Amino acid sequence: MPSFGAARETLVQLDRAGFILSDSPEPPADSAAWRPQILPDNWRVSHPGDWGYGWYRLQIVLPAAPDEFFAAYLPLLETSGTLYVNWTLVGQAGAVERISRTARQSEPFVPNAPPAFVGFPPRLFSIRPDLLRAGTNTLHLRLWVKSGTRGALSGMTIGPERRVRAAYEQRVLVAVTGPRVIVVLTAGFGLFLLLLWLRRRHETVYGYAGLAALAFALYVAGRYVVSEPVFPFPHWDLAVRSALVAYIVLMCLFALRYGGWRRPRLERWLWAYLIVSPLLDYAALAGIGGWVIQKWWLMSFVVTVIYVAIFWTIGLQRKTVETLCLAIAGSFKLVISANEYLLAYPIDLPHYQPYAYLPMFIVIGWMLIDRFARSLTEFEKLSAELEKRVTEKHAELARTYERMHIMERHQAVVEERSRIMRDMHDGIGAQLISTLSLVEHGDYSATEVAAALRECLADLRLTIDSLEPTENDLLPVLGNLRYRLDERLRKQGINLDWRVSEVPELSCLTPQNVLHILRILQEAFTNIVKHAHATSIQVEIGLDTTGEHVYIQVRDNGTGFCGERSGRGIASMRHRAKIIGGRLDIQPSAAGTTLNLLLPAS
Repeated sequence: MPSFGAARETLVQLDRAGFILSDSPEPPADSAAWRPQILPDNWRVSHPGDWGYGWYRLQIVLPAAPDEFFAAYLPLLETSGTLYVNWTLVGQAGAVERISRTARQSEPFVPNAPPAFVGFPPRLFSIRPDLLRAGTNTLHLRLWVKSGTRGALSGMTIGPERRVRAAYEQRVLVAVTGPRVIVVLTAGFGLFLLLLWLRRRHETVYGYAGLAALAFALYVAGRYVVSEPVFPFPHWDLAVRSALVAYIVLMCLFALRYGGWRRPRLERWLWAYLIVSPLLDYAALAGIGGWVIQKWWLMSFVVTVIYVAIFWTIGLQRKTVETLCLAIAGSFKLVISANEYLLAYPIDLPHYQPYAYLPMFIVIGWMLIDRFARSLTEFEKLSAELEKRVTEKHAELARTYERMHIMERHQAVVEERSRIMRDMHDGIGAQLISTLSLVEHGDYSATEVAAALRECLADLRLTIDSLEPTENDLLPVLGNLRYRLDERLRKQGINLDWRVSEVPELSCLTPQNVLHILRILQEAFTNIVKHAHATSIQVEIGLDTTGEHVYIQVRDNGTGFCGERSGRGIASMRHRAKIIGGRLDIQPSAAGTTLNLLLPAS
């Protein structure tokens, strides 16, 4: 009989008890048919086919009555239990139901099948110090085994509550809190993978991994977290087993997709296994079928071995850290599962199945992070390379533009030089040659030669004026012309009336067009001086009423001329106006002649 030593801090482990099957609501008497029972007690082994109520009697010896709270800690209690200390009710863990012997015998039983539901938390019963006494103390535990569960009781630890509670909380962390956290994290990870797959449908590896994670979360929740089955036996067991089968099949498909393998026959067999397995599991749980049906659950190990073998094959072929980690993670799960299901694993030890799957998803998560990091690095390199190329192309384009700009300026200089040479050749050059020829033949008097030379100088001045920068402003161009004409006309006895209003800038005022305008006006004034015998000339510049044209109007009070008498000079003036994009109107009359030159305002 276990007893406390002199040290009051000692914890006593009770692993032997008396046992009796009894529906009695009170602890049976010592004279009842108690039989020895070693703890932990697995009802599938010691009481096969039984469920309902069973009583356990345990005894401890205390050297003195305690002066503090004690506690009784049970790592495993399936399904519900009620604890009595010295025939006094201490507490109850879980709910109990009234059942009968007839109902107990009608329940099906599946021998040697692993339990699909072990979500019972560890139990802690607090014991008041006044319930314990010096000497022998008897503890009775009434165990109620629910239909469809395994029925089990672990050894009991008794001692001061503050010390017992530390062991209890450590077990709660491993057996209760850990699986709950794993379920939440894995379910979230699975949803993340599915969302990733929805955005990248062609990468089915993410879809299979996400579905496998969700199936794993459902399995762990149903087997290790839920403290009360949602559906009655055997439907809850069937749902939990189906989640496990789905996880294993999906992991096998994930392994095939990860390796880039296409095995149509194997994949069809896996889908068929996923569909047929719930039916055969139901038959096994209902006690239907022979040995093959009852051992059908072992097929999950076969499929697990398949996907672990696939991972190892890929790992040995590629020999990368990623593939080897996947193979090791799959092997870790296989070893844990085999240890807990196939070997003699003590039922009162914590189950590490939830943690056995965790390394696989950690590796998959690491794979995703690594792929994202590598993709980001490649993107940054590509961006840097692209930026470098853009910079180089921009510099090259700038150099090309500069070369083109230099060529354009050179071409403009060449064209302008050619134009000036052409104008000087056609204008001043022709007049000088003509004047020189007449002088050599003695046909011109000195006065006539001087007049011809003055015309050459005037033409030269027009050419020079056309080269002055205009900034698209017409008025400075005409101002220079007025300056040159004013004194000459005064000497001829002609009064010049110059009227100017504000006009917009003209985009057509290129050096060539400026020269055309000046030559038109020069020809007009020359005709007035030579032929009109006018005493007054009025020049008006402004914007017409439509706002579409800038007009230059030249009006004299001379004798005028008939339209039929217009010679090559007026034809040349019209031609020049047409080149500019304008229009020239001449209206002769007996009172004088009016010339209108219209230039486009835009």
